[in-house]
Amino acid sequence: MAGNKRNAVDLPPLLLIPQADPLPDLLAATARGNRQAFAELYRLTRGRLYAITLALLRRQDAAEDVLQETYLAVWRAAGQYQPGRAPVLVWLMAIARHRAIEWLRQRRRRAAEINAQPLADEALQVPDPQPSLPVDHLAHALQECLGRLPADQSRAIRLAFFLGFSHEELAMRLQTPLGTVKSWVRRGLLQLKGCLES
Repeated sequence: MAGNKRNAVDLPPLLLIPQADPLPDLLAATARGNRQAFAELYRLTRGRLYAITLALLRRQDAAEDVLQETYLAVWRAAGQYQPGRAPVLVWLMAIARHRAIEWLRQRRRRAAEINAQPLADEALQVPDPQPSLPVDHLAHALQECLGRLPADQSRAIRLAFFLGFSHEELAMRLQTPLGTVKSWVRRGLLQLKGCLES
């Protein structure tokens, strides 16, 4: 008997009293525009939602971007939550998952467009400067130095810096491994630097 009493007394209070889920109240306050409640909701759920976006996207930068979009969506749609349909955390996780899947779909569409649209070599040329511009000699020098690079390096640099392609997009566009593309760009830039300085 005494031993049983001692065990009951020794139990932590958290095990004796069921803890209420704070998320419904925080979400309801968020729906009313309470920024402190929203900050606390973010603090309590961020780790779980980030794990979901990272698992789906496998890229830290993309997971963080999608997580930010998720919480913007939560801020705007907090009033639409229906308690009877799912717990708050499940609702938040569904939003995060939906945003991550949409990000993947957009990326695939963009990759398909990049591969489907051939680019004329003329589009990758440095525009001829107007004679009156003081930088015309630099543009001519850049064009000349680009012409001295191996064709693969020159094309990769033109796509990256004149048309804004990422390394991943370059790899898809040129049908070349990502590491090779990065090496082309890195070596090409070093050669350009040396050429322009000379």
